[in-house]
Amino acid sequence: MALVDRSLERRPTDNILENLRGTEAPSQSQLEVWYKAGADFCFYAPAQEACKKSLDRLAKLKLEDEELALLKDPPSVGDVVTKLERIAAEQEKRRGRSIIVQKSSKFFNTFCSFADKTSHIVMLLLPQSPEYTVTFGMLFLLFQTVVTKKEREDTFMEYFNDLVPQLPLLEFYSSMFPTSQMKDAVVQVYIAIMKLLDDALVYFRGGKLSKLVDAICHPESKLDEHIKHIERGIRRLNALKEAGHMAQSADMMKVVSDTGKVVAKLYENLECQANAIGTSMEMMNAKIDAVAARTNLFIRFEMLKNARELRNLLLVDSLNVEEDRNTSLNRQYRLSPKDHWENNGVLHHLRRWSETGRDVLLWIGGTSGNQDSWVSELSVDMIRALQTQTLTLVYVFCEQRSNAALTPVILVRKLLAQLLELHPEIPYEYPETFDPQRVRNATSFFLLWEIFVSFTSRVKNLFVVIDRVEECEAPQPADITHQLLPTLVKWAAGNTNVSVVLTSTCNPPDEILDLPMFALYTETTNRAIKRNR
Repeated sequence: MALVDRSLERRPTDNILENLRGTEAPSQSQLEVWYKAGADFCFYAPAQEACKKSLDRLAKLKLEDEELALLKDPPSVGDVVTKLERIAAEQEKRRGRSIIVQKSSKFFNTFCSFADKTSHIVMLLLPQSPEYTVTFGMLFLLFQTVVTKKEREDTFMEYFNDLVPQLPLLEFYSSMFPTSQMKDAVVQVYIAIMKLLDDALVYFRGGKLSKLVDAICHPESKLDEHIKHIERGIRRLNALKEAGHMAQSADMMKVVSDTGKVVAKLYENLECQANAIGTSMEMMNAKIDAVAARTNLFIRFEMLKNARELRNLLLVDSLNVEEDRNTSLNRQYRLSPKDHWENNGVLHHLRRWSETGRDVLLWIGGTSGNQDSWVSELSVDMIRALQTQTLTLVYVFCEQRSNAALTPVILVRKLLAQLLELHPEIPYEYPETFDPQRVRNATSFFLLWEIFVSFTSRVKNLFVVIDRVEECEAPQPADITHQLLPTLVKWAAGNTNVSVVLTSTCNPPDEILDLPMFALYTETTNRAIKRNR
């Protein structure tokens, strides 16, 4: 069997694809060597967890029916390339081009080789759980997203072209004895591949929103990091294989020259005992998993019940919070082309803020004459872009559609309510800090803020977006300029675990200009005015 290597572009395309289609699945004996029921669960548990995380992230992408179909009916290892060819043919048909054009491209061959080699790792892990087939679905989704889009294909090649030749062939796994270290190394390579597929899929599916993701999250650096992890894992596998061959050679010489038959018989007995123990362990693990699943369901129920009680205390006067949020997210904005955030220069400043570590509050101010506010459109698109990222996102639109005033206290309550939805485990684990009576008595801004800070200190990678903060109302105007805004700015300053973005149609008030923040103001009908830190 011959697969694609660095001389890919010098070989006939038809031969390359024929070789890939002819890949045989690993034999049952090869799979059994890599996974022994009961004994090897501890090695492969992290890989199974990576599959679950990928499934959770796919749920955030709001896939269409056509895309969901790619996740069903996973192919066998020999059918991966055939499935990719069908997807390419469908995409080319939509563009009115011949599939021959795509099949002759370097991108098509490189992706097929990447998918083929990745499928070999999946087949080693598949005997444990069908969850590993999500890898095939991720490959097909990524391929459908990138194929026929020249710019995306070129970007894909920048990241994957040097990686693909380094991935091991099927013979690599079949010709090595899988020690515990080798199993761990394979798992680490698999986890890195899954993270690469996760971030690559989100990155390439982003469309217009990917510009915001690029500016804020720098996904290209994540892709580079995942590829480096894969390359390190492959080097470790090669080193372990070489060491294993040397050890096997030494062991074979000793068996032949000394007590080979005795050692062989002893090994056979030990293997039988190990299989028996492994079977018993598998049965025990199954029972433990069943008990753990029921316990987790009970705990989850109690966590949600507790979080819902706290949420009802926070939003006692707000019955349509979810409806208000959806209305704001689905609103259409009337703006001329030059006024949209992707054309008015704000992306440059977003990137500068992100490159400095996002460790200060970002104030984005601006108007568009008598049109809708471009900053609100930016807030909506930023929220949509960040919803697919691995972070905790909470947001508030201060421009109310109802008659109820949005005070600083209600604003913090809305942020807390979202945190309770996303992390119901935190108040359950720290009941003394998030006691219902304490929440009920927190009627002032600073008492409520103390609870908010306690909650957010236990949340990793928190991102807060507050749109049109000037629309926030208070009994005394000083409550905003002397309480809400200074408190938010000071909380964000130097807090590497928190990113805060405020948008407004105004410049920052004079009361907070001396505090550390990154501020800009753009009036799209006139020349832009900018104020930084």
